[in-house]
Amino acid sequence: MLGAANFFIRHALNFLISFTVFILTVVHLDLGFIFVPIVSIAVYLISNKVIKAFQKFKRSKELGLSRSEFNHIESQLKQAKGHINSLSQQYIRIRSVRSFKLLNEMMKLSKRIVNIVQKNPQKFYSVEDFFYSHLPSAVQLTGTYTMLSQTQVKDTEVHLALEDTRKTLKGLHITMENDLKSAIESDLENLRIELDFVKLQNARKLQQIDLRGGK
Repeated sequence: MLGAANFFIRHALNFLISFTVFILTVVHLDLGFIFVPIVSIAVYLISNKVIKAFQKFKRSKELGLSRSEFNHIESQLKQAKGHINSLSQQYIRIRSVRSFKLLNEMMKLSKRIVNIVQKNPQKFYSVEDFFYSHLPSAVQLTGTYTMLSQTQVKDTEVHLALEDTRKTLKGLHITMENDLKSAIESDLENLRIELDFVKLQNARKLQQIDLRGGK
């Protein structure tokens, strides 16, 4: 959630700080060739933790989130990426074209929601159920479906279980579509407000032109 810019800034500062310490220890301290690199690496790691903590504090303050909220959302995003990775591993195990398409759609929805929350962490609270329930359920059900589809036993019970799991996945897919709608709902509302404002401005301009023309 800190972004690529913060990442590069942090590591650039870490390099400058550790390099400065390296030069100072070589010039002023007789630590030997073994300890100087160790001290420099230690300074780099400590610097990275301190700067990252400051960046998180600054970012959470900008978003109006507490530090604990920011860390919790960051943790949920990390778990969600792990779940998406688990979903992607099911591609090679699925043998049905329609199930492959369903999995692909769920993957796209999941990535889109995660990207939206990563860019705007406050949207997490609009899609909490996606992170806590819907995405983990998709992983579990997909794993069950692929396991059943690969079993050597193809009796009526297994077939019914497969159909039931597939129907449940389809329902979950619809639920995840609604999650995405919830994630972008505020953006759509802001867009509608902006469009209404532009339309109002245009209407006023046209009215002024008509009045001038009437004169």
